[in-house]
Amino acid sequence: MVPKSRSNRLSVEDWETESLRFTAFPIPVSPIEDFGWWQSIVGQPPEVEVKRIREGGIRAEGSFEAGRLILETLPFRIDLRLIPSPELSSKTLGFATIGKFTEIIEPFAEVMNRWLSLDSCPEIQRIALGTVLLASVDSRESGYRQLAAYLPSVDIDPEHSTDLIYQINRPRKSNTKIADLKINRLMKWSVVVVLGGDFFVESEEIAYRKRLQKYAACRLELDINTNVGKQKPLPRDRIPSILSEFMDVAEEIVIEGDIP
Repeated sequence: MVPKSRSNRLSVEDWETESLRFTAFPIPVSPIEDFGWWQSIVGQPPEVEVKRIREGGIRAEGSFEAGRLILETLPFRIDLRLIPSPELSSKTLGFATIGKFTEIIEPFAEVMNRWLSLDSCPEIQRIALGTVLLASVDSRESGYRQLAAYLPSVDIDPEHSTDLIYQINRPRKSNTKIADLKINRLMKWSVVVVLGGDFFVESEEIAYRKRLQKYAACRLELDINTNVGKQKPLPRDRIPSILSEFMDVAEEIVIEGDIP
């Protein structure tokens, strides 16, 4: 088993972002209509816009930072997602990413807050911030040793175990002082391994040689959200403060791991 030392945790700068997501759940009676939201929050028309007539929604998307920004509007939820794009994403880890978590979260938060400040933004009863983060390691075994520094309640045997997935929710009372508001801190820890390869054309006869390389990374999936049971709309002027708290909670987990 790996010793329960937390001294060898990674720097927050070591975590790359695979995706970011902001979700808003309007109150049931609040009308949902996209009043050109993409143009308002990005400052230019979307590259792609699709009306989903059967579902009653709209999907707009375009390039943003080192990724692809997607705004999807449905009658019961609004999602804003940032994912890697084939043209702009970094693959230094062997995985497609959109940049360091500490660098990409701020511009994403600016877009979220621009949408929340629009007069056409509906009343919202619940919000969520999700992200998938990756930190490069040498192998599955070294990844398990690294996770041990973040999971003090889990006994990990790196040499004789596989398929480790640790998921837990650590709810806590919100610091915003909104009555009865709790923050769910849902986290899922694992190690992911992929096999990557390159092909090299060596002659006009299309002969080639193949180089394969194994990539491994610690994977942290976060879903930080307000409690389901709260039915009243969140105070509009306090939602940016809740989002700021979400970002602080995410950074705390990335630095400290699974703590009460």
